[in-house]
Amino acid sequence: MRRKNSRFRRPLALLAAIAGLASGSGASSCNLVVDTDVAQCETTADCVAKGPEFADAVCSEKACVLGDCTTNAECSARFGGEPAICRRPGRLCVQLTTPECTEVVPADALAEDQTVVLGFIGPLSGPDVQSGAPAWEGVKLALNELEQTAVGLPVKGTTERRRLAVLACDDANEASKAAKHLAESVRAPYIIGPAFSSVLLDIATKVTVPAGSLLMSFSATSPAITDLSDNGLVWRIPPSDALQAIPMATLVSDFETQIRTEQSIPTSTPIKVAMTVLGDAYGTGLANAASGLIQFNGKAANDNGDNFLRLDYKPDTKDFSGTVSAVLAHKPQIVLLVGTTEAVTSIFDGLKADASANKRIYLFSDGGKIQQLVDSAGALRPNVFGTAPGRETPQYQAFKGRFKAFYANKDPQTYTEHAYDATYLAAYALVAKSEQSATGATMNQGLSRSIGGTKIPAGPSQVNTAFAALLEPEGKIDYDGVSGPLDFDVTKGEAPADVDVWCIDAGGKFTSSGQFFNSLTKKVEGARTKCN
Repeated sequence: MRRKNSRFRRPLALLAAIAGLASGSGASSCNLVVDTDVAQCETTADCVAKGPEFADAVCSEKACVLGDCTTNAECSARFGGEPAICRRPGRLCVQLTTPECTEVVPADALAEDQTVVLGFIGPLSGPDVQSGAPAWEGVKLALNELEQTAVGLPVKGTTERRRLAVLACDDANEASKAAKHLAESVRAPYIIGPAFSSVLLDIATKVTVPAGSLLMSFSATSPAITDLSDNGLVWRIPPSDALQAIPMATLVSDFETQIRTEQSIPTSTPIKVAMTVLGDAYGTGLANAASGLIQFNGKAANDNGDNFLRLDYKPDTKDFSGTVSAVLAHKPQIVLLVGTTEAVTSIFDGLKADASANKRIYLFSDGGKIQQLVDSAGALRPNVFGTAPGRETPQYQAFKGRFKAFYANKDPQTYTEHAYDATYLAAYALVAKSEQSATGATMNQGLSRSIGGTKIPAGPSQVNTAFAALLEPEGKIDYDGVSGPLDFDVTKGEAPADVDVWCIDAGGKFTSSGQFFNSLTKKVEGARTKCN
């Protein structure tokens, strides 16, 4: 018996069941197990086709191989009780928790070996935590509702139920490392996140698409994502910023009229507008789209000469004093802040210290809708507005009630509902393709069956109705999300959506102003009546 150690990896030794199968057929079990001169497979599908004994085998160096575990429990024991799985196919022990990935919900789901482990990735620490933690709260609420209502996800043609668990990873410091753990080690078929467009473009290109995991972002809105070459493995809940730019431009025109009236500025005297822009895929994408639509002084922004000031700053900027000073020297009546946490804590906080701060209107993009802005606005509250995908519909109000009940009367924050929708869509996609192993490709196919069928509102009320529809041959649902109808273009993995105009109410909470961009009519509708 010859051993070719350069090609045979001892940790992937075949289990005795396969050797026994070979003996029964008259073949040499020794040759089947270790003699890799005989090509057994080209792909993992070739191994699976050999029969039930090979259901969890993988094709490695043209040999059908298995690892050395059968249950999640034995893997957890090997890692000192830490959450772990016996990953299939391949039957390899993988510890789920790492310094970046610290929480599995629900933890007890790992006791069942057929549980499907998905991923979440977003900033769960550091200065941008408000862009990630609220979304993770939305995921956990959805998981709890599914656990309570469905008691597992049905599998076509069987009476089995598979539970769903999500491993949360913090991308605040090493996004690529967290993504590699989810996509390459855990091999999560579906990852909710990331939050930021620049992170999405980076990890999708370098990690998740090559590994075959599907990303479903809850807040990445850059127009650059729309036509990304991604093999159908990048989707998002919010719309492209090409839509958010429309209400932003409308607001600038509205505010010009308001300012001229309140400050007695004649039409013959030009006003000034300044725009500060985070220089990443999100900031530049939205700013470019908005700049092409904004009009004031009777002309386009880019035709306003010295009356329009745009200041782009690098994502790694630490000192914003120059940006703040340049805006103040410009003396604008309207300031647009297109960024994330830094737009609030570094730029807005610098501008509000100026003696003329209350004579300016501050218009934020969705990245500025964070608790730090509420805490900082103070007396400038009536001057602060912003835009964000989604709208406070009756569907949203029902979700808000469930969220507050689950989180001790806490209000949901920005993009909480988008991550909540992403979780329900994952469950429905898994059921739609439950006859196949969960992969990024099958999740993509399952998501395509979330439109054009039986109307299903977000939340727990019709979960089992949705399951019944999806278990039918080629069955479909029409998922009506908390964040919007989500009528996806499945070739692009995104859907049009309304964009809300928000403000801060007298009680110190974000609220819908009453004005919004209607994605069906393509117009800004309503009036800002709730911001006094």
